Amino acid sequence: MSQRNEKPLGEEGTDDPIPPLQVDLKINDIVGNGISGMLYKWVNYGKGWKPRWFVLQDGVLSYYKINGPDKILVSQETEKGCKVIGEKSRRIIFRHRDSFSNNSLTNRKPFGEVHLEVSTFRQSKSHDKRFSIFTGTKMLHLRAESQDDREAWMEALQAVKDMFHRVFHSKIVAPMLDKVAISTEKLRQRLVQEGLDSATIEDSEQIMRNEFATLQKHLVLLKQKQWLLIDILQQLEVYVMKMRKKHSIFKN
Repeated sequence: MSQRNEKPLGEEGTDDPIPPLQVDLKINDIVGNGISGMLYKWVNYGKGWKPRWFVLQDGVLSYYKINGPDKILVSQETEKGCKVIGEKSRRIIFRHRDSFSNNSLTNRKPFGEVHLEVSTFRQSKSHDKRFSIFTGTKMLHLRAESQDDREAWMEALQAVKDMFHRVFHSKIVAPMLDKVAISTEKLRQRLVQEGLDSATIEDSEQIMRNEFATLQKHLVLLKQKQWLLIDILQQLEVYVMKMRKKHSIFKN
């Protein structure tokens, strides 16, 4: 079957969510300093599947064109420090190993990007190389070169999402914010050098502690607002998916 005639995921409604990784997953062993590699992205029925270069770094999955006037240069230098997925991806890098220029990195503007903290992933039951990424406003249908490559990408994507979940939802950040202590020793030493009396020094230390406590409360509030927004986006994603499915049923 040609690439043009293949249908994207989601049309038959047979895709199940990828099971979550274990809580004790070692993120750095999977993601390292970043993941990169070539995947086929479904564009539309006119263009079919097109190769794109994907880079997963700092919780963002970016993709670039590797053909045509807007293509980027992929080489050992540009992918330095990243774990490369796929034999074909490594061949692309090897083919351009001597093509590095000073503009290779600065001119790499992504054709699109997805923030994993507000995304969900599904792999196809009917096709062992395909998977999809969903956000509240975007849906990417992707296809790897092999089943092993798909599993490697899925593992990396889920590891990064799990990391966000553990950092912000679990008992990692909150206790840190609640138990953070501030030292006023350097302030005290400086005020002693200036010849201030002990009462003034203690007042200055208390003012500093109060200001820090206020800032700490603001940080906690911002964190809560951030995850409230993420929850809203996830609810929007579910709503959009239901409406698309409902529209597809009526259309058929």
